[in-house]
Amino acid sequence: MYRVFFCFFILSFSNLFSQKNIVNLDSIIKVDNYKVYKDLSYGNHERNVLDLWISNSKINTPLMIYIHGGGFGSGSKESAYRKNNFNRIKKFIENGISFATINYRFKNNDDGILISLNDAKRALQFLRHKSDQFRIDKSKIGVMGSSAGATSSLWLGFFDDMAQLNSNDPIERESTRVSLVVGIAAAHTMNLNKWKEMLNIDQDYMDKLVSQYIGKLDRKKWMDKTLQNEYISKIDFFDEMDKNDPPFFIVNYGGNRKPKNIADFHHHPMHAKILKHRGDSLKIKNVVYATGIGIIDKSSQGLNAFIIENLK
Repeated sequence: MYRVFFCFFILSFSNLFSQKNIVNLDSIIKVDNYKVYKDLSYGNHERNVLDLWISNSKINTPLMIYIHGGGFGSGSKESAYRKNNFNRIKKFIENGISFATINYRFKNNDDGILISLNDAKRALQFLRHKSDQFRIDKSKIGVMGSSAGATSSLWLGFFDDMAQLNSNDPIERESTRVSLVVGIAAAHTMNLNKWKEMLNIDQDYMDKLVSQYIGKLDRKKWMDKTLQNEYISKIDFFDEMDKNDPPFFIVNYGGNRKPKNIADFHHHPMHAKILKHRGDSLKIKNVVYATGIGIIDKSSQGLNAFIIENLK
């Protein structure tokens, strides 16, 4: 019975972040009595937009921000509207938690994934800056995402506050600290050398996997930039983890085998194991599932319950 429950549990997470069977958002708004802001601009680029669902409350409410996946090179905020999982957003709203889903710019040759991470940061700061207008409790904001979105969420959660207090832009002066982090199919680090060490992958195979990730981008320019220690220090959150970081919830799929492709490598369950070990050593509250390698949190707590417990 326990095994059956967790098969259902994991399948429900895989459905949550699929790009398939997206519900038409307009039809939902007509049916449900929610206050929804579509395509709010949080920056200057055309992809700097978000949707915001406001919980019907007379007081400022907590907020969950969803960051879509897609390898930092594809995807959209509409992936939050997966047909069989839209009830999850309703669940948040019914429990007095507002919800946002964001678009962001994609990786490039010049600053790799930093452009995507910085967009996620600005979206968070924008919503904090507008907290009174949108009735958001700026002290209770969580971030969640799958794959690349999980990376962005962990980056926001584990880096120290990145507010620029002397900036002329009031949005940049807002805190980037969050109350909780949820990562589905998360990597434990963005230092690819540590991925290689994690599974003892030989360099030739590693180069092949990295080439898949780079795609049509300039390989030499990309590698020269993204494997430099200075750059890694800007994007890698693992060494930034400390005892003051927020609680985190991680689910990774699959067994302990050699990755077939870069996505398989990024989502490998060993990432979850390392994150749990690090969180436990720092006494950071965490709920981690990687059933393919035997990691099942003793609480059996699900994603919704974790979010509600740590935001309310």
